[in-house]
Amino acid sequence: MPKLTIDGQAIEVPAGTTILQACLQRGREIPHYCYHEGLSIAGNCRICLIEVEKQPKLVIGCYTPVAEGMVVHTDSDKVKQARAAVMEFLLINHPLDCPICDQAGECRLQEYAVEYGDGTSRYTEPKLALSKAIDIGPHVTLDQERCIQCSRCIRFCDEITKTGELGFFQRGERSQIGIFPGKRLDNPYSGNVVDLCPVGALTLNEFRFKTRVWYLANTATICAGCARGCNVVVGVGKQQTLMTTRGQLDDRVKRIVPRVNEEVNGWWICDEGRLSYEHEQKAPRLEAARVAGKETAYDDAVKAAATKLAAAAKAGALGVIVSPRLVSEDVFAWKSVVSALGGGAFGVRSLLRGEDDTLLIRADKGANAQGAAWILGAGATERAVREAVAQGRVKTLLILGDPLDAGDSAIVEAPAGSGPEVVYCGPFASPSAARASVAVPCASWSEADGTYVNFEGRAQRVRRCHLPQGEARPGWRVAADLAEAAGAAATGWSSAAEVLAALGRAIKEFEGISFEAMGLLGLKAPVAAGV
Repeated sequence: MPKLTIDGQAIEVPAGTTILQACLQRGREIPHYCYHEGLSIAGNCRICLIEVEKQPKLVIGCYTPVAEGMVVHTDSDKVKQARAAVMEFLLINHPLDCPICDQAGECRLQEYAVEYGDGTSRYTEPKLALSKAIDIGPHVTLDQERCIQCSRCIRFCDEITKTGELGFFQRGERSQIGIFPGKRLDNPYSGNVVDLCPVGALTLNEFRFKTRVWYLANTATICAGCARGCNVVVGVGKQQTLMTTRGQLDDRVKRIVPRVNEEVNGWWICDEGRLSYEHEQKAPRLEAARVAGKETAYDDAVKAAATKLAAAAKAGALGVIVSPRLVSEDVFAWKSVVSALGGGAFGVRSLLRGEDDTLLIRADKGANAQGAAWILGAGATERAVREAVAQGRVKTLLILGDPLDAGDSAIVEAPAGSGPEVVYCGPFASPSAARASVAVPCASWSEADGTYVNFEGRAQRVRRCHLPQGEARPGWRVAADLAEAAGAAATGWSSAAEVLAALGRAIKEFEGISFEAMGLLGLKAPVAAGV
């Protein structure tokens, strides 16, 4: 491996590594706009210019490979002057609209202007006026004035989605980004160009003007949209005591952006997953427990549910339909409690829609379908439970509602008074909740801690992003309360981590899996990995 010296520090890196990559790997910040680890190297922004001894002029760090004995200076006077000149050039025609730009607060142009610019401009002519707020797709708006022509978005559409909607048009100072005639930026991954844009030229319609990024509390978690299990960051609004706008006073999910995990989703997420939070946030919530359609105290509802479920379990007439988006801790908790009550027939709901693609999207929309199959067995299907209901073997049906989309919860078609008696535990005021004799509110996807297992057998940690609404509690907590109300042995669980520990002792696929072991990037289950 080549050995080189960067700012007086001797390092050794693999052959083929560029100077910029070598610096970033060692925690040394080199400004860059066009370079992105998931895309080809364009070398057109020039902000990463650095000095290499024995070279006649500065070189671009993103394109220049390291060489044996190379001596690099990233902070010399010549480099500082070059960076200041590039910043001055980029700001010549850039509008001074930071106060109204959605990118403000996480804008590379702002950050680099402060850190590497000299705060002055010799340009006195009028700025070039280009088009603003151009609708280029169902989710993305383009502001041509703000574009610094880094070409990240173009390369993404050419190299990753291979749909080629974007390109450069005109030349020189008139050069501008746009969509090709007759095309729209409507591929299933279009929102990623917004994440890639280092300035505010591309903005997401669903997040545009909703809040400022510094009013967001960000949590690293896992997308519940499909069985891929993409790593994401969820931004939740923070209450601002000095703000008077009501929109800033809630703690609802405002956006989802990708989080890098090269073994799962790389740098990207699909638009369906990016906007999946809208199903959760817009659906009416079951904020209070109900018995016979009337709101009641949580403890009273749990007692009523416990009485009905225990009686059905002892009679061998209890069925349970589980959402494949429930975290593993909830699935295990309900299995344990139902077993303690006398047992029941479990079935996991199938959420197969569409087809797998070659990038990320999976037809199986059950984010934890694999985890549920490990806990309940591959033969535990909703169809089997439905058949038992139709044959009269199941008289009472416990429906564990979907934590992300009310429309994906199981539904009992028979009107109240006929068919099975329904007990519902879930976050939404869905048709199942309305049909149920007892309905108990549970936490939704963004309100609970737990574990998802993706289709490849990777266990990943789901983190609570904000507090549950109303009287909702995590599913495992409701199950434990119900067991206590039924007089079963106490579970002793006080946290999702304790439930996961019990799950690891009971189910071999989860052995050795803990929140600490999963960390930020997940853990291949030992059994799934063949260890």
